[in-house]
Amino acid sequence: MKPKTPRHHKRWTLRLFEWGVLTCAILILAGVFLRKVRHLQAEAERLNVQATVENMRAAVLMAGVLTAKQGARRSSAIPGGNPVVLLQAQTGMVPAGYLGELDEADPGRIAKGSWYFDRSRHALIYRLRDTDGFSSSLPGPARIRLCLREEDTGKNSGLLLQLEACEPYRWQPGK
Repeated sequence: MKPKTPRHHKRWTLRLFEWGVLTCAILILAGVFLRKVRHLQAEAERLNVQATVENMRAAVLMAGVLTAKQGARRSSAIPGGNPVVLLQAQTGMVPAGYLGELDEADPGRIAKGSWYFDRSRHALIYRLRDTDGFSSSLPGPARIRLCLREEDTGKNSGLLLQLEACEPYRWQPGK
């Protein structure tokens, strides 16, 4: 076997350095990619929740219009009622991850990404998966509480139901 020359040793050291630089570059790119994926997941959740809430608002509005035209109130179309019941009556669908109606549920024990109606608080609640950019005055795990309330339109139509946040929250994209 031939002894290693200084030139061979220098080439080996340079090759090892190249592999180190390549590994660092791959790790940096992987970190940037994973951060972008996490941001996109949070943004997808925000848009999905926003679309679900808008669908429920449309169902509540439809129930209010139908109730006003029929001259009678449906039991589910009342202040403090469950808006998911109205959505299901209008479209036959419920939000993905809907657990149903629960009594005094502990938000900390509810799976992230779940919807449920808390009968004791008369609120539809969504437990967030990703809290990036989200802020709320509610203590404990990040969640959104939505309530059915009456709104006086001031017209002859009388009172209409409206789905709105029980407590204000902010969900800023890109944070």
